[in-house]
Amino acid sequence: MRKPQKDLSPEQLEPLRQQIQEWRKERKGPGPMPEELWSGAVGLAKAFGVCPIARALPLDYTSLRKRVEKHPETGLVKPTFVQLPATMAPAAPPPTTIEISARDGARMLIHLEAGRGMEAASIVAAFLGSRG
Repeated sequence: MRKPQKDLSPEQLEPLRQQIQEWRKERKGPGPMPEELWSGAVGLAKAFGVCPIARALPLDYTSLRKRVEKHPETGLVKPTFVQLPATMAPAAPPPTTIEISARDGARMLIHLEAGRGMEAASIVAAFLGSRG
């Protein structure tokens, strides 16, 4: 939806307000407002904003907003999927170095590539277990 206009004149609003008031006076029991009245309100809401029109007529803000969203302006399409280029993917983490020292002073360095940490667990256990 384009940016709403700022100035809402009474001449633009009054005919629709009178039609809605007449419909409310003449209706017998509860029921939905006729589509031609909603269409007029949607057109004004697209031009002047949902909140000012909902207050001025008075109409339910949420109902008017949903109707405006159902009838987007021609030429505008809401995207439903956005594809990012592969270069936007995060880089792989750097390799890791583990240094282990046993009580007897023996030392071991392990250089791991990214994603290879599970192999180190058994190596460390064997190193520390053999130093008993």
